[in-house]
Amino acid sequence: MGTTSYNVTMIKNAVGNYSRPQILEVLNEVSLILFSDNTMRVERIDPATGMPPFLITTNLIQTYSCPADCREVSAVFVDNPQRQYTPTQDKGLFQEYIWKNGRYYKVAVKQTSALINTLASVTFIDNPGTTTDRYYLQYFIRHVNITDENIQLPFPEELHYMVRDGVIQMLKGENYSAGLGNLSPMERLAAKIRNKLNKGTQARAYRTPWLTETRDDAYPGYY
Repeated sequence: MGTTSYNVTMIKNAVGNYSRPQILEVLNEVSLILFSDNTMRVERIDPATGMPPFLITTNLIQTYSCPADCREVSAVFVDNPQRQYTPTQDKGLFQEYIWKNGRYYKVAVKQTSALINTLASVTFIDNPGTTTDRYYLQYFIRHVNITDENIQLPFPEELHYMVRDGVIQMLKGENYSAGLGNLSPMERLAAKIRNKLNKGTQARAYRTPWLTETRDDAYPGYY
């Protein structure tokens, strides 16, 4: 139970006029749509540290390709800013950043998302210097295409019935286009799955909890 083969069988019981390869193709499409929601469950985390992986940088090189499994960069952040600065000097290079209840500093970068044959990338606004363990690269991973029944769904088993429902409705020819000001069935399904995936995670994981000047432990000279 819970395997891709089992889910294909359950879908075929509901829409028997489709072959297993046809069902698998739509199952992959629905899985891709649902997986593309940027939830904390689809972030790349280094199991050895519990943190995002480090981005290795080289002095005077500002643009870097991301790992092959990167779909979209969420943030590049560091433990401490490189230097103190004032509102009139270097403003915006660093911004206080809260990640899993820890205080870090978000680095100003431009990012491009991955395409079919193109890796995602980040470009630093400032020279990053030569580093191996300074810049955390927080990113969302690519969906692994389900091209055969031995590749499993990237969702907890308790959500599989919702994925099957999306496939069944799509195969039945339900209208999956958005109405006037209304969410489509697929968008509503994606929202339900996203909420369940995020349940129990920190609601404000990437936000400063209150203004710096209102805290007793504020660091003078930092933003």
